[in-house]
Amino acid sequence: MPRDDKIIIIVNQKMERLYGDEKKKALYAYYDAFVEEVDQLFLRKFEELSDLNIGEGEVTRIVGRLINAKANMIEQIRG
Repeated sequence: MPRDDKIIIIVNQKMERLYGDEKKKALYAYYDAFVEEVDQLFLRKFEELSDLNIGEGEVTRIVGRLINAKANMIEQIRG
């Protein structure tokens, strides 16, 4: 499965601190990117789970737990 790895280079430069709407926009963008990564992770895990051949009932039970965990995590991240 191809991966889209991202390389982040941190440059040592002084940046202005963000306030108000700019700060909110930056945080929303960060949270949105984080949630997108979480969505992709959970999708991969759901696909792996379906390949285990453990039965529909067990898959349904585990998927319910994973969905609840994902929702709780996103709720905590977004505050």
